[in-house]
Amino acid sequence: MAFCAKCGKQLDPDAAFCPSCGTPVAGARSAASTPGTPISGIDSVIRQPAAQQYWLERIVAFVIDAIVVYVVLGILAAAFALPVFFIGGVAAMAAMIAGVFSFVAGIVLVAYFTLAESHSGTSLGKWAMGLVVRSKTGRNPTLVEAFTRNISKIYWLLLLLDVVVGLATTREYTQKLSDRFAGTYVSKR
Repeated sequence: MAFCAKCGKQLDPDAAFCPSCGTPVAGARSAASTPGTPISGIDSVIRQPAAQQYWLERIVAFVIDAIVVYVVLGILAAAFALPVFFIGGVAAMAAMIAGVFSFVAGIVLVAYFTLAESHSGTSLGKWAMGLVVRSKTGRNPTLVEAFTRNISKIYWLLLLLDVVVGLATTREYTQKLSDRFAGTYVSKR
């Protein structure tokens, strides 16, 4: 049996710190010093082929979904812009349309993912890659859960930060930050 050198409290055999006073336990090994133990989700993705495969599938699924949404929006934007080109004022209208398109595309992308995942637990891209989104209860996410996990998709930089911060702040590699807030996860069907 081991006891804390400072307060004398009995310690668990694998304790790194005293649960009573927080004093480091002499000779305890941290996760960072244990060979093969990931220290973050990013470390898992770097070291583990299963984590790399998981994120590759998620990225491909996202690209498929983005292509579907942007092709539909591109066709609609072209239909809207064509009359403008015949009327004139091409340069000013092109700049305005590009800005509006970017804003609308982000909103449509979030709405697409939210509705698809809350309704069927998957999107076209996730379905193609054999992935499904589930809540803590094992069911399809609710509309609020799906919206929460997808809000970062409104702008690419927010999505990147969502993934990187999510992976950096936990040892798990299966959830981005918004998944943890929503209580959802993505797994194989």
